[in-house]
Amino acid sequence: TDCPTLGLAGYGTVSSAAAAPLNGSWRLLYTNAKDAEAPARTQKDGSNKSSQFGDSVKTGVEVTTGQTIDATKGECVNYIALNGENRPFDRLDITIQMTPLSDTRVRLDFLRGRALNENAPLPFLKDFRFSFPPALVGDVIARIRGKDPRVEPPAYFDILYIDDKLRAHRTGEGKIFVQER
Repeated sequence: TDCPTLGLAGYGTVSSAAAAPLNGSWRLLYTNAKDAEAPARTQKDGSNKSSQFGDSVKTGVEVTTGQTIDATKGECVNYIALNGENRPFDRLDITIQMTPLSDTRVRLDFLRGRALNENAPLPFLKDFRFSFPPALVGDVIARIRGKDPRVEPPAYFDILYIDDKLRAHRTGEGKIFVQER
């Protein structure tokens, strides 16, 4: 499509949110971003001692990552879901405000998170919710670094390709994500 951000948070004109190219559920097929599932990696192999996360997912743990985009609200929920006996948690959801900056660039403002862990050692950690700092904080930091957050915000991605089944985008950090419906 010529305008992948069409219909996202009211950008452009579409007949319904369902017609917005980004709207709906997406499953991660490929990424060169190791941090995309970092919280699930708890197994250390010794090669990266400085990392707060491990190098791999424990044997017997199955990881599913993806996102659900609500184009009308301009919001997505990125998730990491784990299955298996040795999982460190059950699910992590991160809710992100998505604001179209152009036909292909989307600003990302992290809003809140939720971590579910049935095996948590303390009851309040079984369903733990948290918030991120307001977008203004990131904008101030961007301006200090000499960047205009209206053009190059702290977090964003550029859509490289999208059709009815597949999407590829590059983040502001140069990381590539390929997702399918």
